[in-house]
This record gives sequence, structure tokens and C-alpha cells, in this order.
Amino acid sequence: MNSRYRAVLGVFLITFLSYSAYWQSRDWNSASRLMLTYALGDRGTVSLTGLDQQTGDKAFYRGQYYTDKLPGYSVLALPPYLAAKGIFRLPPHPLNQPGFALWVADYWVTLATSGLATALASALLAYLAMTVGCHPRLSVLVGLAYGLGTPAYAYATMAYGHQASAFALLGAFALIWKIKSRSGIFLAGVLAAYASVIELQVGPVSAILGTWCLAQAILKTRPWSDVFLFSLGAAGPTLFLGLYNLFAFGSPLEMGYFHHATQRFAQVHSKDNPLGLRRPDLSIVGELLCGEKRGLLIFAPIVALVPFGFYVMFQRGEKSLAIVTGLIMLSIFGVNLSYPEWTGGWSTGPRLLVPLLPFAVLTVAQSLAVAPRWVIVVAIVLSIFGWMEMSLFVGIGGRIPDPIARPLRDAVWPLWTGAPLPGWATGGRFARLVVDLSSNPKPNNGGAWRFVPLALFQIVAGLSLVLATPSRSTK
Repeated sequence: MNSRYRAVLGVFLITFLSYSAYWQSRDWNSASRLMLTYALGDRGTVSLTGLDQQTGDKAFYRGQYYTDKLPGYSVLALPPYLAAKGIFRLPPHPLNQPGFALWVADYWVTLATSGLATALASALLAYLAMTVGCHPRLSVLVGLAYGLGTPAYAYATMAYGHQASAFALLGAFALIWKIKSRSGIFLAGVLAAYASVIELQVGPVSAILGTWCLAQAILKTRPWSDVFLFSLGAAGPTLFLGLYNLFAFGSPLEMGYFHHATQRFAQVHSKDNPLGLRRPDLSIVGELLCGEKRGLLIFAPIVALVPFGFYVMFQRGEKSLAIVTGLIMLSIFGVNLSYPEWTGGWSTGPRLLVPLLPFAVLTVAQSLAVAPRWVIVVAIVLSIFGWMEMSLFVGIGGRIPDPIARPLRDAVWPLWTGAPLPGWATGGRFARLVVDLSSNPKPNNGGAWRFVPLALFQIVAGLSLVLATPSRSTK
């Protein structure tokens, strides 16, 4: 195996095994998606009635409860759920019970969706880093910086749609950028559209990718038949979403956001404005970029090198690539600025900016391809700091209540250092680990020492991969 493939495979294994260590508790957001998976897998229905007490993120229509989310993540999770049921003889999810935080099937479903998608995105970023000029050793840094040094690490362990949609968008971007085959452009259309079936708020990114493909045809850098193939690929997920809405809500144009059962969310989302967007609030730009509560630079420090990456792309004459990447990042940022619940509720960092992260890290890779040694040292330091910070957040469950203005100082660090357990930490002081799967009914009373083996694995495996990977490309 040559150095390039070894680097990519190594990044995938380190990140995936890291995510597999965690068994996180649910919240309303994750439970809403999981309940649709269990309703489909256990009873063959899209109705959550009987499971509706597990979440407040739900819709109510004609006497039945449904998820208020789009179905993309839940359907993606269905095959691994059915496989886990068969292999491990998991019981169906109990009906008509008050909400509870932990269910064994959650672990397998989350790992096979959020965890797998994030590990694949990390590996893909390592590969793309080499295509823009990074040597294999630096590509390892790029992949691990994304997978373990940004909030992607936290959401890889939770059943949110962010990581699945992020991988789909990155995959579509890479296929349009690097692959000229007919099957590649068809798959790009599928991935771009399916990302929006997972999370409606990334719809502008899907549109940007389609427009990019169209612009290439206009500029005669790809054939017009590719536009047709991209559109044909995108039609499948779009048709699927319409059929789901028709089956659940009586019309292809209806969706769960129009029928919120929880008043707080019904005041934000409506048929006229499904995402609840308003005029962008420019006053929160600083908070989203560098605020202690949700600042992108605080929670993903490696993105500090993004401006240098754009400079490198323009210097290389890759203006169209820089423009598309910039538009993608700006569209995700703009949606966040326009959303009333811009902080993302209980979360680690700027939750609604998570789909932006792979594109930010890919831009950083552009800078590292030509960077002097001191910039590489800075990137290493930022990546290590991000890993340490994210390890602390993931280790206490990854979801910090929205009212806490200084999450690391006022919530995370006190939990790690033995402060009295706050009332919001209903899942215990620390996240559960995979070793707890055999003791589901018992509370997690383990201490911080339980995370030492995982940290040692990440350090040893990461250093070993870096040292085993040459600093120059080899065939």
C-alpha cells in the first residue's frame, strides 16, 4: 500500500475508532430522528405515535405524531438499525413510556451514521489535501484536525444530521471538482440533493453545487450532458422527500416543520417560512466567529488559517474554486445569522455552522500545501489545542445548555474537576463509553480516568501514522 492510501486509511481508522468509544445520551433533537428510524424498523410506519413521549421535537397531524425533522437521517440509519437488531437481537423500542436518555440501539445507529460519515469526511479531506499539494504527512494532520480537533468530533457521537449532510456536501463537491466520469457527476447530484433531505438549511449549498456544475458547462469545461446527469441524480432524493411528505402529511409540499406540536418551535417555523429565517442579524457576527459561547475560532481553532488558504487559491489562479468554496461557507454562515435560535440550543460550539467545517479545513489544506515551516507549526499547535478542547466537551456528553455563556469555563471544566453535579447533567457527569453497553440500567459513575485509554490511543496512533507516513509523496 503506497503512502497516500496508508495516510487516508489511517485517518479513517483513528477517527472511526475514536467515535466508536462513545455512547451518548439522547436529547430531543437526536431522539426525533431516532424515533422515526425505530418506527420504520419496528413497525413499518412513519408515525411516531407511541414513541412521541421521547421527544419534544415532533409534529402533530390528523391525530398522529411525526418527527418534525426531514427524513434523510432517519432513513439513512434504517439499514444499520435493522442489521444491529438481527446481529445483536435487540428488542423493539418500547412504546408509550416516558422519555429516557439511553437505549442500546442508539449506539449502533449513531456510530453507523454520524460516526461513519465523519470518519469518511476526515479521510476524504486527507485525500483532497494531497491533491492540492500537501505531502502525505501533512494530509494526516488535515484529516485528524477536522475529525478530532473541531466540533465534528462531538457531532460524530450524536444522532444529529450535521455530519451526514456535511459528508454528503463534501462528497458532491469533490466529485464535481475532481471527477469527470458520468457516474461521478450523477452521484454528485444524488449527494447534493440528499444533504438537503437530511437538513433543509443546507439547501443553498446544494443549489450552489448545482450552479457550479451548470457554470462549468457554460464555460465548456464539462459537457452539457453532465448537467442532465447531475439533475437526474438530484431528482431521486427530491422525489423521495416529496413522497415522504405526501405519505405523512398528505401533500408533497407539506413537512413536519409546518405542524409543530411544541409551541416554542411553532412560533419560529411555519408554512410560509419553514426554517423560521429572518433578516440576517449582523450584530452576532462577532459572537459566531470568536465569542466564547459559540465562536467558530474558539471551538475549531484550525480555521484561523482559512484566510491564508483563500489567498493561496487566488495566487494559484484557482479563482473559481475559491469563489465556490467561499459561497458555500458564506451561505451556511448566512443561514445561521438569519435563524432566531442562532446559538443552536444545547450544543458544542456553533452547531449550525458544522456543515461549514469540512470546507474550511479544505481551505486550510490549500495554505499548508505551500506554507513555510512556522505556519505548519501553528497548524499543529491549533490542531492539538482543538483536540484537547473537543475531548473535554465530548467526554461530558457534548451538549452544553444554551444559557451558559462560557461553556468551557463554567460547565465543562467544573465537571471534569469534580464540582457538584449541576441539574442539567441528567446523563451523569461524563459520557458513557462503549464498555457500558452491557450495563444499560446502571448509572454511569465512572471517573475521568476512564477516558485515559482513549486519549492514549489517539496520541499513539496519530503519532505512529505521522511517523510512518513520508513527508514526500511516493507511489
